[in-house]
Amino acid sequence: MPARVKADLEKIKELERIISENKTKYPIEKIIEDGRKEKVIDIVVKTILSQNTSDKLRDIAFSNIKRNFKDMKDIIKADSKKIEKLIRVCGLPKIKTKRMKTALKEILRRFEDPEKMKEEEEEKLFSFLCSIKGIGPKSASVIMAFAGFDTFPVDTHISRIIRRIGIANGSREKIFQMVSPHIKNKIVAHIFLINHGRNICKAKNPKCEECLFQKICEYRKTHYKKK
Repeated sequence: MPARVKADLEKIKELERIISENKTKYPIEKIIEDGRKEKVIDIVVKTILSQNTSDKLRDIAFSNIKRNFKDMKDIIKADSKKIEKLIRVCGLPKIKTKRMKTALKEILRRFEDPEKMKEEEEEKLFSFLCSIKGIGPKSASVIMAFAGFDTFPVDTHISRIIRRIGIANGSREKIFQMVSPHIKNKIVAHIFLINHGRNICKAKNPKCEECLFQKICEYRKTHYKKK
């Protein structure tokens, strides 16, 4: 597929229309409600734990952390080996332990009360989070989305769907830059597309015959063979 200089705005409009008409397919409102009930500092820890793993394994690791630390701030001075053991189930324990410690240290250096992050200007907060080692644009966007900001995190599933439909291509960061400004209901689109990628538009053997976006999808036109 040739590189797109700009996102296909007509396809974005159609994508959002389809999502809006089918958003009850997944428990989107509950996911948003549950996520936004959490403390920002918990969202930061959970987001780092979620890197390169499944939600199920992330949740097990996060539960282990919560059982051992009443306050996430205590992670900063805690023994790294202890934390690594608690989060081993979700993979990359040494890397994630270091990232959590660094992120919490930087956040508490800037915000005496991490909940004040919710009051920060969106662009400033995004830049600040991305400046922390181990937190890239996707992780920063996830943290902000569940902290109440209007962001559209682009993960592996979403970037795959966007490329296949023909809206945009390139790296996840490039797709984020090209597509995010044009998505109106960002967190709803984010959650819907992640679930769609996990269940329908899979990396291998996508279920094109069940796809809600098949009429606008370039991948289906060129790759899908009806069984």
